[in-house]
Amino acid sequence: TEQHELDGLPKKIERLEQEQEQLQAKQASVEFYQQGQAEIQKTNDRTEALEKELAIVYARWELLEGRSA
Repeated sequence: TEQHELDGLPKKIERLEQEQEQLQAKQASVEFYQQGQAEIQKTNDRTEALEKELAIVYARWELLEGRSA
């Protein structure tokens, strides 16, 4: 149900934001740019995907919140 989905969104957002923070910390380290280009690109791609996924999840949360109000 939508209520069940709405109830699970805060945990999903928290998990995605934690992963995003970890990747951003990794990208901020000096060692990050000393690794291979493939690994750098993989991390950058995942960071970009997380940003998009978070935007979608937040939009879904707003929609469901509006319906339950």
